[in-house]
Amino acid sequence: MDWRNAKILLASTATVVVASQIVKKVYKYFSSSKKSCLSETRNEDTCDEVLNLKNRDINDVILFSDDVVRHTVRVPPNKDITICESRELNCFKLIKYIKSARETLDVCMYLITSSEIAEQIIRLGQKHILVRIVVDSDMAFTPPSQINKLKEYSFIQVQTSKKSILMHHKFCIIDGPKAIKRKNMLKAHAEKLNVYGTFTKTAKVPQKSKHFKGFVMSGSLNWSTQAMVSNHESVIVTSHQNIVGKFEKEFESLWVETEPALMTST
Repeated sequence: MDWRNAKILLASTATVVVASQIVKKVYKYFSSSKKSCLSETRNEDTCDEVLNLKNRDINDVILFSDDVVRHTVRVPPNKDITICESRELNCFKLIKYIKSARETLDVCMYLITSSEIAEQIIRLGQKHILVRIVVDSDMAFTPPSQINKLKEYSFIQVQTSKKSILMHHKFCIIDGPKAIKRKNMLKAHAEKLNVYGTFTKTAKVPQKSKHFKGFVMSGSLNWSTQAMVSNHESVIVTSHQNIVGKFEKEFESLWVETEPALMTST
C-alpha cells in the first residue's frame, strides 16, 4: 500500500469514528431531553399524584361530571384533596382504587352492572384476596346485573340483603382492619382442619404479612356503566380510621356470618 492510499484510509477511518461519536451524543441528548419532559409532565399532573397508593394516606374526591377540571383543595391539617373531573380519568381512578386491594374487599352496592368492574373483582379473588359482596335483593339478579357471573366463582362470597327495607348503600371497604382479622381467623381455622396438610412437608415458613392501611369509597355512584358515563355522580375516598371503622360496622350489620371459625370464636 502506497502512502497516498494509506492517507485516504486513515482519513476515512477518522471520519467514521467522529461521526459515530456525534451520533451517540445526539442520541443521548434527545433521549435525556425526552425523559426530562416526561418527568416534568408527570410532576405537573396532580391527578397522577393521588394514584400513588404507597402509603395509603388517602383523601380524594371523584366527580363524574361533564366538565374537565383539575384542582387541589387543601384542608386541615395540611392534607390535599385532589379533584379530577374527567369521566375517562375517573373511571380509571375508580378501578385503580379497587385493584389496589391487597387482602380484602368488602362491597355494599345497590347495583352492580359494570362488566369491567366485575372482571376486576374476579381477578382480585384469583389473587387470594377475600371478597364479600352485599347487594339489594330486588336488584341482584335483574339484567344486566353481574351478580350471577360473580356467584359462579367460589372464592367470591355474595349475599343479598336480608333487611326488609331497601338496601341503597353504595360503598366498598378495601383492606379494612376487621375484614383482615376475619381473613386471618379463617386461614387459621383452615390450617387447623389440615386443609393444607398435603403441603406441610414442603411448605416454606410463612413470612410476616405486611400491613396495608384500609380505606373506604362511598358516594352516589352505583357500579354501573350508565352511572359512570351519563350521570352526575360523586365518590369520596378516605383512609380516615374513624370513617373506615363506621363503614365496617355497617357492613358487618348487613353480612350474615356462617363460618364456624367465627361463630365459635371468642
